[in-house]
Amino acid sequence: MPKVDFSPARDGFLFGNYFVNQIADIPGIGKLQSAGRCGGMSYCALDHYAARRPLPRFKPSDFGDRGVPPDGHPLADYIYQRQLDSFLTLSAIKFITWTLAPDAGNFFMRGVTDRTKNEEFKKLREAIDRGAPVPLGLVVARNLNDLGRNHQVVAYGYDLDAKTQHMTVYIYDVNWPGLEITLSSGRNDAGWFESSPGKEQWRGWFVQDYAPRRPPPNLDKPLLEGARKVSGVVEEMAQPRGRRNHITVTLKRLAFFNPEEPDCAAELALEFRIGNQTVRWPARGFRKVKHGAKFRLDRRVEVDVVHDDVLEITGRIAADVILTDTDDFDALDYFNLDQNAVAGFFRQRFTRGDKWGRGAHSVHSEGGPSGYMLEYTIE
Repeated sequence: MPKVDFSPARDGFLFGNYFVNQIADIPGIGKLQSAGRCGGMSYCALDHYAARRPLPRFKPSDFGDRGVPPDGHPLADYIYQRQLDSFLTLSAIKFITWTLAPDAGNFFMRGVTDRTKNEEFKKLREAIDRGAPVPLGLVVARNLNDLGRNHQVVAYGYDLDAKTQHMTVYIYDVNWPGLEITLSSGRNDAGWFESSPGKEQWRGWFVQDYAPRRPPPNLDKPLLEGARKVSGVVEEMAQPRGRRNHITVTLKRLAFFNPEEPDCAAELALEFRIGNQTVRWPARGFRKVKHGAKFRLDRRVEVDVVHDDVLEITGRIAADVILTDTDDFDALDYFNLDQNAVAGFFRQRFTRGDKWGRGAHSVHSEGGPSGYMLEYTIE
């Protein structure tokens, strides 16, 4: 029964997942409302575990009737940000493709049951054997209208009976704080049975991409202080005196990688921010990408910096994202996601001390084994 040293009672939240929020707007289907912020709470718990920092020990009674921190409190906002991160990893495509796939599979595609037991269980075992808890995407939906019924949890252990092939996964389910819960499936079972008080049943699950983030330092602020909104006009900083340095940043090439799903495609757009300027790729619409796809950019941006400036270059997936597995999904799988989403993110900063980064650069996006690589130069 291999397990990592993760405990739902110690490393999970004391309150349950009673958030309500809209995560997508799908043309022809309508508003998609998630069942809380399960992915955000799971990622947040893993962030604190990786940083060896305890989660804020708020109790449901600290928040009144809702039982969760209100929007505007740093913890609620961080959980929401991580919720968006969890949906903007390339592995999150499976929430759609697995929803539309059959359980048993057929000539044209592999089924959810086979992929869970023969692919994803192996990934889970490898992660746990390395000592790493991982987020799982649980799939129950069978059509796009029910996407919001899918779920996300943290897995921290497994068991496999070699004789009977009975599989067990130990999870922290944010819907049931403090409880050790299992997912189990026998040799001939198509689905997975959850031992929670709700006795949920799932069609299957997959290991999600995850990259730890260092949690902000103010998540445990008292409620009134943390929820207070900052208002007013932000004054511009005076331009520091000193000699101006003219910098040219040239975005050269993009390469995409998704080794775990090399045949899966995603239609998306990227935004790169260079100083105070933003470059979108492609300039309009979206571009279909898959593992190994390469694109030439040749986009030049001119910026001026002075002696104590910081030249910051960041990239992220643009707010409007289309996730597809086949061309047939193009009209359906359109996600109008929050402008502050940061999946596929990178940040590089340069100062006068390192000559404003002059030279050639290659940077990989965060978010797991899938993502993109940008090559650029600073002159």
